[in-house]
Amino acid sequence: MMTFAQLGKLSLQMQTLYVQSVNSGAKPNDLIEILDSDLPFSISEFPDTPTIKICAETFLNSKKYTVRQSTYYRYLRCFKNIVLPFFGDMQLNSISGKIVQDFVNAMLHQGMNPKSIKYCVAMLKSVLLCAEADGIITMPVIRPNYPKQCKHEHQILSDEDFYRLNNYLLQENNPISTALLIVMHTGIRLGEACALRWSDVDFKTNSIYIRYSVKRYYIPDKKRTVCELGEPKTLKSKRRIYISQWLVDILKQRQEKGFVCTGTEKFCNPETVRNALNKRLGILDIPHIRFHDLRHGFATRAINGAGIDPKTVAEILGHEHCDITLDIYTSCTAQMQIEAMEQIERRMAQHEEYSSC
Repeated sequence: MMTFAQLGKLSLQMQTLYVQSVNSGAKPNDLIEILDSDLPFSISEFPDTPTIKICAETFLNSKKYTVRQSTYYRYLRCFKNIVLPFFGDMQLNSISGKIVQDFVNAMLHQGMNPKSIKYCVAMLKSVLLCAEADGIITMPVIRPNYPKQCKHEHQILSDEDFYRLNNYLLQENNPISTALLIVMHTGIRLGEACALRWSDVDFKTNSIYIRYSVKRYYIPDKKRTVCELGEPKTLKSKRRIYISQWLVDILKQRQEKGFVCTGTEKFCNPETVRNALNKRLGILDIPHIRFHDLRHGFATRAINGAGIDPKTVAEILGHEHCDITLDIYTSCTAQMQIEAMEQIERRMAQHEEYSSC
């Protein structure tokens, strides 16, 4: 397999031959015979297919202006830090299911999260699929084995902690607390909350519009993290959410200008809002939850607590299908299980046969 150093030598050698031919009086369309002896190595050593690194660069260039900037830099970071150090110098036609499984095993041995490994394998397969579409290779069968993982249990606030946090935010009366209240009572995403303007709150129809989202991502080349105001996560994420009269009255009292999170024309860094939630949980001595768990909690209370149909909740959350809402954004708490078992017992107790047991 030819290395990049050899490719560099080949390029330099070809330039030298071109200059020599021009100096000898050759014209642009003249045929020039190049012997193997003129090159630093045999032409037969040139690879039949390009390397993963070359194709990854082509793939990234094709995605640079067709995906979000945050997504592009996520691709870039994945290739630069993980995929290319392992696969970079391998030829496309040398990739097999066994080699990919070796990669998976190596990453697991280093302690990498299986979910992150799956993402890296998906990126590799994207490059191979692009090469197959160009007729360079036939896509190999890649079905690596991953360790079985327990489904992540989302931590949602108990009813008591929910109302304690809610009352604390009502007493605070500042831009960050207002944004947190909106998240708790609508289930919008962190980035959507950071991008929400007061002009997006329609007091005539008692609704808010989700038009934008703030993305925070790392740029490897510049070695810094940036925040960007852009389109929300999906097309379905652009939506109108109707809010309760109670929340409308609170927002009317707190209405300012600019962004809801700041009260100015400068949007807020998502990390600032996340830290603000953690700070308040600490003050109230409430068990730690992730910011995204406020979204899970809203969906759970809406479906399991208030009995709202999943389709409606999916529309509020901006999901394409309600099964996503049911599979990911609802949790069955211990209290819900107790209430369910008691309800079953009450129904069975209505039958005389059961009561006489």
